[in-house]
Amino acid sequence: MHSVAVGTWILSIEDGSLPPICDSYVKSAAFVDQIEPNALEGRDLFLGVLCDGGNPHRLPEIVITQRYEDASGTFHPGFLVVPETSILFIGAGERLLGYNIHKRERIFEDRTDYGFLRWTRHEDYVLMSAELEFGVWSKTGEKLWSVCVEPPWNFTVSDKTVELDIMGEVKKLRLETGAAALKDTSSTRGI
Repeated sequence: MHSVAVGTWILSIEDGSLPPICDSYVKSAAFVDQIEPNALEGRDLFLGVLCDGGNPHRLPEIVITQRYEDASGTFHPGFLVVPETSILFIGAGERLLGYNIHKRERIFEDRTDYGFLRWTRHEDYVLMSAELEFGVWSKTGEKLWSVCVEPPWNFTVSDKTVELDIMGEVKKLRLETGAAALKDTSSTRGI
């Protein structure tokens, strides 16, 4: 099992199978979310959250398990924690999940076509990259907008604007709304 410390939380992650003592984790946790699988095939994902990182040998207080389709092992789960809002973002296969760690509750479940790639953060925004989608959430877990993309694609962020390069076509969009960013009209015109 892998462990990652974020602020005062310790995330324990097992990808591919559930830990042998998963039942003990479930019985002792204050919050458990066992998400039913969409399909029999796929990979199991276990995430345990220890909310007070002072003693890493205690059992997790939050346990999240799910089975996800992994497209023959090409997609891997990803996690992002926003410490100041206690929001945990999880992406695995086609499933996107959000949790408020402090309140111990799931705040959203969403889907993305074909496969999740990664979460990244830019200031007050959480950015989701998937095979066929780019999405933006607030740091409090509200989905603001998303747009379809097609490989190969990538993005860069500058200030409050995201620049999407989708198969060579560039779109500049405002992070907050997804609306087209205004073009720079301050350049000088011909003399």
